[in-house]
Amino acid sequence: MLFLLLVSFVSFAESGYRKGTVEYVRVHGAAEHSAWAPPIFWFTLDGVASAGSCKAYHGNVLFVMDSQAALSLVLAAEMSGREISVRYDDAILNVEDYWCKATYVTIGDPALLN
Repeated sequence: MLFLLLVSFVSFAESGYRKGTVEYVRVHGAAEHSAWAPPIFWFTLDGVASAGSCKAYHGNVLFVMDSQAALSLVLAAEMSGREISVRYDDAILNVEDYWCKATYVTIGDPALLN
């Protein structure tokens, strides 16, 4: 009985990689959405509709990051049309404990998955 109780508390978090081209990038103004004040931003990848239990925005997974360097890389990938890979962990949430935080992004030809 004790074993079953302990197992019920085990988290079923998933981490992994997804790759694709950047679909949307958003940066909020601090005055309008203080929880999203820069350097926090979010982005989606075209056609990436699932990543563990990460939530979707308009059909694709919304990934959050909080680095100017990451924003520069994501914007460069979006402008060039190059593919990026994203490492995510659906147990690491950001902003309102709802959206998955991407732990890193990689740009390449092809973008590496690890």
